[in-house]
Amino acid sequence: MRAVVNYTDGPVGWLDWQPDPFGVQVTVDCEIPSGAPPLLRCWGKTGGEPLLVGLPAPEGGRLRLHRHLSRETLKGAGCAAQPPSAFYLSERPQQAVQPAPSETAVPTADAAIQTGDAVLDTLLREGTVRAERYAEGVRLRCPFAPDRPFALAPAFVLCRVEGEEAILDWTKKDAAGAAASKKSERIT
Repeated sequence: MRAVVNYTDGPVGWLDWQPDPFGVQVTVDCEIPSGAPPLLRCWGKTGGEPLLVGLPAPEGGRLRLHRHLSRETLKGAGCAAQPPSAFYLSERPQQAVQPAPSETAVPTADAAIQTGDAVLDTLLREGTVRAERYAEGVRLRCPFAPDRPFALAPAFVLCRVEGEEAILDWTKKDAAGAAASKKSERIT
C-alpha cells in the first residue's frame, strides 16, 4: 500500500507499507519542508495513540526512512489488523483520541485539579495526563503501552495498568506527604 505523508495539512511525500510475516516493511520518501524543525518524525494516525513510524534522515535533499515495524509494535499501536488511516511528519504526535473516563470516578476539568506534587501538577497543566476526582482523592490516567514511554513514568511505582492506560490513584494522604516534603525543602 502506498499512502501520502502530510506536513501541516499539505502532502510532502509518500509512505510504502508492505506487510510481511513478522510485521511490516516501511519506506518513507518526503521533501524537506521549508522552515521545518530539524528533527521531524513520521507518525501514523491509528484512532488511538499515534504510531511512531520512525525518524527519516536527510538524504539527497529529501527525508528518507526504511525500517521494519514488528507485529508487537503494530499491536501496541492498535494497527495490527489494518494500517494507520493517515501519515504525517511532525516533531510530536498529534493529540490522540482519549478513552472515556471510568464510570466510578466523577470527571472534573484537569486545570481545576491539583495533587500538591510539582511533577504531577506539571503533567496535568501540560495535558499529558487526565485527572478525575474520586472519593479518596484524584485519579490520574495516561495512555500506556509496554514498549513506549508514558507520561506517568515519574511515579511508575505507584501506577497500575488497566487495558491501555496507566492509572495512579493519588490520595489525600499522598498529597499531604508531598506538601510536607515541600515545606521541609524550604526550611533547609
